[in-house]
Amino acid sequence: MENNVQLLGQLRSQTIKAIIFDFDGTLLDMKDAMKNAIQETFEANRIEADMDLTLQEIGALVETLQGYPLPKIILNSYDLVKVITAFQKLTFIKKILISTQIFSKYLEYAKESFIFPGTESLLKTLNKKCKCDLFIVSHSKKDNILFHLEKNGLKKYFKGIFGTDDLPALKPHPNAFEPAIKDYPISIPRKQFVMIGDMPSDIEAGKEAEFKTIGIASGVSNKEILARLNPDILVGSLNELDDLIKNENAISNPKESLRVKS
Repeated sequence: MENNVQLLGQLRSQTIKAIIFDFDGTLLDMKDAMKNAIQETFEANRIEADMDLTLQEIGALVETLQGYPLPKIILNSYDLVKVITAFQKLTFIKKILISTQIFSKYLEYAKESFIFPGTESLLKTLNKKCKCDLFIVSHSKKDNILFHLEKNGLKKYFKGIFGTDDLPALKPHPNAFEPAIKDYPISIPRKQFVMIGDMPSDIEAGKEAEFKTIGIASGVSNKEILARLNPDILVGSLNELDDLIKNENAISNPKESLRVKS
């Protein structure tokens, strides 16, 4: 528990310089949009599959594809779709057609996705208690991020918002964070930056950058998947993280919310 308590102490004592959020699956609830896109496409093509596993696999694929230019998607299409368990018995062409259908439906449904409950409360807590700079670094396009933030009155909380069109590299490469941290003095220790995300690539990128990391099991990756990356803190929701920061006298059950580190 030592490292987890240490990070909470840093947040409460205002020694964290900046917090970088992922967007889709972390601040924006896109799980239903993804699930509906998969279910409709699978029903139309008479495909039966383990939905939880498929949701995790395709969710990770979509997270990657959002940051890829079309030529790169085409060139890497074979390797991209072969990891989907539900596609194993399909021809390559069929895999591509179904993937395209799912992705197209997802983009439409995602427009109607909602910001997670508790998002603004957490942002207010971070502003009040932590007094650190807040950023978004996402594989989603910046226009899409701004649409949802402005719709919910949340843009004002962020010092910088960077979508896939602004990034020099994609997560899990740590250079994805360059636009957010480029103006900070190099003398600031990396442990004063925190990455918060719902995907393994978020935690991997944060660790590669030597940031502290917080996993939020609110997207398509469950706690078990994120726990393998050993984030400093692992919670099920933004509300849970908000409560942890606010309640200075309570230490949550480490088996449920905090990832214990040796």
